[in-house]
Amino acid sequence: MELGEHLRFAEDIAREAGKHTLSYFRRDIDVEIKKDRSPVTRADRETEQLLRSRIEAAYPDHGIAGEEFGVPQTRGKWTWVVDPIDGTQAFIHGVPLYTVLIALLHDDEPVIGVIHNPALDETVSAAVGAGAHYNGRTCRLRACSSLDEAEVCTTDFVSLAHDAPSLHRHIVETAPFGRTWADGYGYLLLASGRIDVMVDPVMSIWDVAPMYPIVEESGGTITDLSGKRSPLGESVIAAHPQLHGALLR
Repeated sequence: MELGEHLRFAEDIAREAGKHTLSYFRRDIDVEIKKDRSPVTRADRETEQLLRSRIEAAYPDHGIAGEEFGVPQTRGKWTWVVDPIDGTQAFIHGVPLYTVLIALLHDDEPVIGVIHNPALDETVSAAVGAGAHYNGRTCRLRACSSLDEAEVCTTDFVSLAHDAPSLHRHIVETAPFGRTWADGYGYLLLASGRIDVMVDPVMSIWDVAPMYPIVEESGGTITDLSGKRSPLGESVIAAHPQLHGALLR
């Protein structure tokens, strides 16, 4: 019951945040480069402030971690994790595949995940034990156990080649298709049965946390690249269980 209420709240604020991002989408906007060489805009910061204000008003005793304004030094029993614009590169280039990401942690375990694409009005969400839903309907990964039949996505094939060269080589030599501009949208495609593999060698807490409830509740397996279940980790490989095992091998 409690998780259901939290999930509805997360979906609502994700959509509200998404509407705010659209007011800047495909318009002239200044881009700054952060210390980690990733881009950030006024839209990123304003949208995270909006999310934080909604969470603080509804759950004043919960912690909040976000990409633009940081992670609290200590996390309590409940912590919201937000990424106001996941795929800022897509956003600033006018590519409608960026998303708003929200997760809720209970004792550092993600129990709710939301991926909302504002430009295409698509949402995948999940709460532990309640399944995953795409635009309100139950969704599942499609069954695919062989990489030579799989649709593979990654956020950046250059990053994959640099950080996981053997996996990159295996995918390029075996998979019939590979696509990018993925970011969080790739996991939305995976959970809704439209691709078969999502892999990212470099991730942050706000990228990873929403994906675990969503992928697991839609019938997939998600780990880091070493095969360890790491809900707050720094890499991800997600797929149908049989295909996931084959990729790890």
